Amino acid sequence: MKILCYGDSNTYGYDGDAPFGGRFSAEERWPALLGRMLGCEVVNCGLNGRRVPRFRRTLEADLALLRRCGDGGLILILLGTNDILAEADPGDVAVHMRTLLTALRGAMPASALLLCAPPPVTDLGEGFEEGFQALAAEYEALAEELGVGFVDTAPWQIPTGSDGIHFSARGHRLFALKMGQTLQRLA
Repeated sequence: MKILCYGDSNTYGYDGDAPFGGRFSAEERWPALLGRMLGCEVVNCGLNGRRVPRFRRTLEADLALLRRCGDGGLILILLGTNDILAEADPGDVAVHMRTLLTALRGAMPASALLLCAPPPVTDLGEGFEEGFQALAAEYEALAEELGVGFVDTAPWQIPTGSDGIHFSARGHRLFALKMGQTLQRLA
């Protein structure tokens, strides 16, 4: 099985504790750890700052990127953190996610889709935690409606670095472990 991990800086492996930013080594990032755990090919399609595509040009560029990786297998989608941090309405984020999921089905019909509600950022002040909870509820309803897989990662309590947003090295290990256990249950 091949897994494409399509996400933001937490998929990319941004290290919020590194001076001037940085990136964890390939071996420390959760997609690589997941691949080793499951014994399969995992492609890291993470990008710092990525939001759920809101514009046609962004959507088409992301679809082209994912198609180059090949149809078939699983596309694991972990997006929404940057949208909520930019104070986007969770309902609007879900509307854009619907467009993305529909486009992915059309562009990569042999691939299974797994929509993941991102771990909440809880220490940035009032309102953000509620935004993440609302986004998870929107994603769950959307996944059920469209018949795609869904997982809420909030209960995993992923440790972050000192910036409170990006997974720590321990967070990458825990995320990979929990995602691996989830995928094994779903198989």
